Amino acid sequence: MSRRARVIGSVLVISAWTGLLTGCSDATEDYCGVLDDQRQALTELAGAGSGSGSVTEILDVIGLLREASPEDLRDEWDTLFFAWEGLVEAFQAAGVTPQDYRPGETNGDLTEAEDQAIQGAAADLRSARVVEAARGIEQHADEVCDVDLGL
Repeated sequence: MSRRARVIGSVLVISAWTGLLTGCSDATEDYCGVLDDQRQALTELAGAGSGSGSVTEILDVIGLLREASPEDLRDEWDTLFFAWEGLVEAFQAAGVTPQDYRPGETNGDLTEAEDQAIQGAAADLRSARVVEAARGIEQHADEVCDVDLGL
């Protein structure tokens, strides 16, 4: 192979890598911007307690952040999103709001199976895998995006 062909080949390889790295950087910057924009909403919703709207609103914010996240964080956001989604779906299926729900207190409006589904979804949200995913998200937010989520 001629020297010129090797130089051209090297330039093409470097250009391709630079484009990939720039793309990753842009995606991360975009994600960090969305994360910073949604930080306040997420903090307020998490502090709002268990109001009926806040659980679905938290899921909406998590879904937005999940969609904006870079590939290396997608698994963590998926884990967090699907755990929250399970809780929202359990409440919706039972026809009860988080605000009105009392664990273990079934009445004419809530069956034992519905109560167990809600408790199971809440336990999943507190599980080690979900907590670990949240830690990974928070660590990335702090170290890469300089955003304190306070999860």
